[in-house]
Amino acid sequence: MLSTGKTDKFMINGTRKYGVALIVIICIALAGIIVYGFYSPVSYNRAETAPENKKGDELKLTTATIREETDAYSIAMDYPQFGDATIDAQLKKAVDDAIDAFKNLLAESPPVGIKYSLESEFNSVYISSDIVGAKLIISEYTGGAHPLSIIVGQNFDRSTGKLLLLDDALKLIGLTTGQVSAQASAELRTRLGESFFEEGANTNPENFSSFVVSPDKVTFIFQAYQVAAYSAGPQEVSFPRK
Repeated sequence: MLSTGKTDKFMINGTRKYGVALIVIICIALAGIIVYGFYSPVSYNRAETAPENKKGDELKLTTATIREETDAYSIAMDYPQFGDATIDAQLKKAVDDAIDAFKNLLAESPPVGIKYSLESEFNSVYISSDIVGAKLIISEYTGGAHPLSIIVGQNFDRSTGKLLLLDDALKLIGLTTGQVSAQASAELRTRLGESFFEEGANTNPENFSSFVVSPDKVTFIFQAYQVAAYSAGPQEVSFPRK
């Protein structure tokens, strides 16, 4: 799970830790690379279809939705499905687990005078001969000044359906965790100045657990509060693929 060493910053209303968000990261640390057809990498928008591979198989991106609303809460989850049973099942389970965690929170701490909400959307869809991936943004509101959003890169190996983990991402860019930490810290320090939280990009592997793969780069995602105050928003640092 994501950890930045700033425990006090992962609180909602000063009392509730960013619980569901952390559970979301555990559930959907679905980052992965895939080895499967023989065509050139191409990025796709929603509802586009991947080219056929030599076996005649085809990936077709669709948007799955879950909608639920009561007087106490609303759920509006949009998430990708690619037409691969193994990959799609993992994506659905990730969303289902996030909903279960949200409902557990509702049961433990029912809303008073407000309406809780859980939403998700996705973008940065990427489909190639070896990689299927997308960026999933999950937003939870349980009171306070603003919702808390978590951005999770989900990338899959098409030949096995397994998710890509940090070690796989490092192989793609030919760097070690230490090298990624040093380069990311230098860029973030320049970008954020004195507001940069050094521990959010140190060599702890959990700091680099969320990333997305595209044709020419791997982009690591730093959540809100991880490397700077909420007002700075989430941050990203990209590294070229080898």
